[in-house]
Amino acid sequence: MTERRRGVVLLMAGALALLIVLGMSLGPTGVRAPWAWQDSIIGLRVPRVLLAAIVGGSLALSGVAMQALLQNDLADPYILGLAGGASVGAVSSLALWPTLPPGPAAALGAAGAVWVVRRLAGRLYDPLRLLLSGIAVSSILGSATGLILTLAPADRLLRSATFWLFGGFGTPQWSAIALPAALLLGVGAWMFQRSERLDRLSLGSDVATSLGVDLNATRRWVLLASVVLTAGAVAAAGLVGFVGLLAPHAARLVAGATHRRLLPLALLGGAALVVSADILARTAFAPREVPVGLLTATLGGPFFLFQLHRATGRADRRSA
Repeated sequence: MTERRRGVVLLMAGALALLIVLGMSLGPTGVRAPWAWQDSIIGLRVPRVLLAAIVGGSLALSGVAMQALLQNDLADPYILGLAGGASVGAVSSLALWPTLPPGPAAALGAAGAVWVVRRLAGRLYDPLRLLLSGIAVSSILGSATGLILTLAPADRLLRSATFWLFGGFGTPQWSAIALPAALLLGVGAWMFQRSERLDRLSLGSDVATSLGVDLNATRRWVLLASVVLTAGAVAAAGLVGFVGLLAPHAARLVAGATHRRLLPLALLGGAALVVSADILARTAFAPREVPVGLLTATLGGPFFLFQLHRATGRADRRSA
């Protein structure tokens, strides 16, 4: 890693640390005295800020893995039906077992949706077939979610489901951080150790095969890594979209396409993005709180359309 890129990583880590401190300090109500720190900061805000950073980092790494798998910089962790499966799982849990947290059911739903997409796409990991299967399954599952919400008799269910579907952190306990943090550390270390394989995979099937990559095994493990990271994030915070698109794009501008440099920058950038969005969600309309997913979608949606327009323009110029 060159001195310039090492400096960028340190700068990003410092910016993230500053954002975490701001997240602990800022909120709809101030912390007026040191004796209130135990309850107001350590007990409430620190777990929330750390969870936001973990979720952002997980989604960013998942986006890097998905873009390498599909060989498409516009790929997002939710593109293979993860969002639709998580929605059905969470809403079903809220409707049938309202006293239980919806996170585990959401994670199971996300994993089940990807399994269905994988079966529909066939034995080959063709990027186009995976993409089209994911879009079809997402549409079906989205309709199922709407049907459950329509038939649900309780207004409370509708409010809870709506907030969860747009993403948010609420007031998590310290215990809620353990699983997503462990998943991020474990899968992130695995991805970093195999960064060279991700480089080869992103070059296309023919090039990767010529460089000695076992395509089926590598694609299967990369897909599993993306599913595990996204399912952990979804279980903890609901649907916080476009982080897996925005953070890898921003990191790629600095680090290039080499995954050994791209992965740490994407992780830090995703964490900083979600922590920033959470601070804004808590303070912009205080004392009311805005779902974090709405803010990331407000930024990510136009960015996706812009990048899609650029990619279409390049394709048109090449074909002309």
